Amino acid sequence: MWLHFLVPLILLTTWTVTCHVIDETAGKMADYSGYTLHRFQVDTTSNTMEKLESYDMELDQTTQTARLLIDIWAEPSKQNPHADVLVAPEFLQKFKSLLTTAELSTLKMIEGDIQRILFHSSSQINAERRAMIHNTVRRRRKRALRSWHDFDTNAYHSYDEMVEFMRLLSEQKPDMVEMVKVATSSEGRSIYGVKVSRDLTRPDAETRPRPYQILQIHPPGISPPEKPSIIVDAGVHAREWIAPAVGLFMIKKIVLEYGKTAEVTANLQKFDWYIIPQVNPDGYEYSRTNDRLWRKTRSKNVTVNRWCVGADANRNWGYRWGEAGANRTPCSNIYMGSHPYSEPEIKGETVYRIPYAVCRMPYAVCRLKEFFTWQITNPMVYISLHSYGQLLLSPWGYTNERTENYQDQQNAAKEAALAIKNTTGVSYSYGTISEMMYPASGTSIDFMQHRGVPYIYGVELRPTDNPNSFAFNLPPSYIRATGDEMMAALNAIGTHAVKVKRL
Repeated sequence: MWLHFLVPLILLTTWTVTCHVIDETAGKMADYSGYTLHRFQVDTTSNTMEKLESYDMELDQTTQTARLLIDIWAEPSKQNPHADVLVAPEFLQKFKSLLTTAELSTLKMIEGDIQRILFHSSSQINAERRAMIHNTVRRRRKRALRSWHDFDTNAYHSYDEMVEFMRLLSEQKPDMVEMVKVATSSEGRSIYGVKVSRDLTRPDAETRPRPYQILQIHPPGISPPEKPSIIVDAGVHAREWIAPAVGLFMIKKIVLEYGKTAEVTANLQKFDWYIIPQVNPDGYEYSRTNDRLWRKTRSKNVTVNRWCVGADANRNWGYRWGEAGANRTPCSNIYMGSHPYSEPEIKGETVYRIPYAVCRMPYAVCRLKEFFTWQITNPMVYISLHSYGQLLLSPWGYTNERTENYQDQQNAAKEAALAIKNTTGVSYSYGTISEMMYPASGTSIDFMQHRGVPYIYGVELRPTDNPNSFAFNLPPSYIRATGDEMMAALNAIGTHAVKVKRL
């Protein structure tokens, strides 16, 4: 989720929550027994958010614990004026006292079994994953060579499986796909993406296959001209599993449907696509093996709060870092980091000082910011996939002011929302981050707007935030429909850009 705020509330709804093991082969998972999920009707004119953040900082300094006490699952928006807040059992009474202080002492319990929903969806994920592994093993026994076709995009995968899919695809479809290394995580994992294009040239094609394509990081002023690009990243927040799953789905769908579907074909002829399905692999793997609700990166904290790990990678970008909607407390789920680009996944190294740094080479400096800035020289569309809420959020995040191209961005978002509606019947709302929710600074969305990318959206994917939704535990059976929605949205935005920019 993009924003994490608690605001004055009128109505409180409570369910009991328990977190269950997703990966049966993993270590002991974090125990969320006794946690309660509260829904509040929101007064959007309040300043309670600032008070809550101050109280949260006091808690961090006195409790000396990394255990999650408060966690915002869904933020209020103009279309859905309420917030969903997860509260630890040991903090529940203090939390109620906080509401009482804000003259919100009237609580109403309604029926709802989030524990049952979480257990059901976790069991479904396990069952579908076992079936996927069984079917994959059977296929591999029948033929010697593995194929990217075998990769099941209707399942949640480990990061290693994601990388293997991208490797196979780049090796077996070298005319369309390059595998690119864009960064290195805190724990040393290489972060990969793919470039999907109809203009790939391979001077050493006869030496195929090879692990991944070498890309040069071009310094300012000498970058070669490129086609306009569409950039998609996902997985910034670890627990939002649907986001990387949709990124992988889109990669495969573009390759499969080129030459068969008019919109996919037209947009691939007009644009190069860069898709990075998992920006935060450390956090993602931790959410699979240790804590299903983990959100941040896994960087080590060197401050006095050494027991608190990681930062919110979507508060760590340098443009307007540390302003509205960021938290300086290391234990906070929206901790902005110790300084801009403190997280190695997006760290802003001066790559251009090394005139053709090659990410593949040992000790080469490769970071997401530099990849976006110097490798992709003509970005036209940038999408960052998150969950949940079904929203298309454009800049700015740090301020209520509108961008110079606000109306054009909203027109494209309107066309994207209509395309989604026509594809699956699902409704997505659209507007700026600050219009739809509340200010947030240090985001990739604002960084890209500052850089001058015309069409920029942070997308909150399925589900909606109604009381019967699955929240972050969306079953894999929803991946296909959610992926189809995003393909429809991206095709609509691309078509809009071609028309308006006369590409």
